[in-house]
Amino acid sequence: MFWKFDLNTTSHVDKLLDKEDVTLHELMDEDDVLQECKAQNRKLLDFLCQQHCMEQLVTLITREPPVDMDEKVRFK
Repeated sequence: MFWKFDLNTTSHVDKLLDKEDVTLHELMDEDDVLQECKAQNRKLLDFLCQQHCMEQLVTLITREPPVDMDEKVRFK
């Protein structure tokens, strides 16, 4: 019977956001962060709109990654 199943599951992004010390890098490493943005996850959008997150995002976009950085993270 389908009504016995709890279809209201919490995403891994939401679980990360429940942590007090979550970082932008932790969230950006999640595969479904873009989908959560598209789904207008309010907790995620509120976190990303904070001043320090916006500054970090701009820095990530405008600066070249270090040459010795792991290839997987460098071109993600």
